[in-house]
Amino acid sequence: MHGVTSSGKTEIYIHLIQETLKRKKQVLYLLPEIALTWQIIQRLKRHFGKTVGVYHSKFNDNEKVDIWKKVMSPDSDNSFQIILGARSAIFLPYHNLGLIIIDEEHENTFRQQDPAPRYHARDAAIVLASYFKAKVLLGSATPSMESIFNARVRKKIGYVELKERFKEIKMPEIIVVDTKKERKKNKMKLSFSFTMYDAINTALKNNEQIILFQNRRGYAPFILCQQCGWTAKCNNCDVSMTYHKYSGKLVCHYCNHEQILPDYCPECGGTLELSKGIGTEKLEEEINILFPEAKTARMDLDTMRRKHAHQTLITQFENHEIDILIGTQMVSKGLNFENVSLVGIIDVDSLMFFPDFRSHERTFQLVTQVSGRAGRSHRQGKVILQTSQPENILIKKIISYDFN
Repeated sequence: MHGVTSSGKTEIYIHLIQETLKRKKQVLYLLPEIALTWQIIQRLKRHFGKTVGVYHSKFNDNEKVDIWKKVMSPDSDNSFQIILGARSAIFLPYHNLGLIIIDEEHENTFRQQDPAPRYHARDAAIVLASYFKAKVLLGSATPSMESIFNARVRKKIGYVELKERFKEIKMPEIIVVDTKKERKKNKMKLSFSFTMYDAINTALKNNEQIILFQNRRGYAPFILCQQCGWTAKCNNCDVSMTYHKYSGKLVCHYCNHEQILPDYCPECGGTLELSKGIGTEKLEEEINILFPEAKTARMDLDTMRRKHAHQTLITQFENHEIDILIGTQMVSKGLNFENVSLVGIIDVDSLMFFPDFRSHERTFQLVTQVSGRAGRSHRQGKVILQTSQPENILIKKIISYDFN
């Protein structure tokens, strides 16, 4: 099911779940991020009550055993008929599976690399469904290349399209800002163009909320010696280490190895400087400088380590206790906030030129998904996208929502 953002995909899922439960069968509802489970679980529990269970890796062993037993027992009053979970939920002991919904099927977080077993939850779920002769529904506003190929070209799977938003609300207007020109004309306030700065200011005055997206956590992507060019690299992985200001440490984002930031260059004793790039931590600091009155929060791996951190932050944002939410790709998918009028994408170039053969596909998906968080309830939202390459063909496809 290929439906644009806010087209009502979840409502269709709910109707299909109702039909499956009438046939006395179980439902597995897979999501790519634990962060998304809180909002969906609230909606499902309003419809289905105590028959809904949640399963993901943040639960302790006792809680996992409890869920395991409730999935396995078919006739118990406490048994779960609907399981909402992240990728590991495919390994629960289902006895009568009738439907698997894979929401945001394009997401690479369905792929587990480490620890073993290595698997792709979307593909494994299709195999699981075949054991039970259950139906599978893949849903996305930006389907993956391989799923579109299987549906449209090879005709292996059925294809349904939802082309309009619910209540015919328009898709957000995307405004592209050329940061190269803006810097030459001295029209930047820290990492923000005047266009984005003014739009944030207007939204705050109108008592509306803002999401700022930067797909890099930490404070600075790497540390550089001004004299000899030395950079801090991980001893295990030989990749640049990211500086995290809140802990004062350098962290490897591959193996989580940490070390203290040295005062001077260990090679030549020269002065160290932070690189020009920007992570969510530095972005939050800049927002607090430019908009000291605004209430801000950050949603990335560093701030979401505690068990209930996701649901606390999402509830605060829903209750308008936060004006500006800054985040990585966690904020880009599936979340539904009625009062968000503006989405700011700080640096789309770091996504476009990431060294990965899927970088253009992923950039289109991420930008389209995060844009879809704006203007979901009453009026058209606005998205401001900062890039040094506004003429790039990919940017033109993003602006026109030209998935094909």
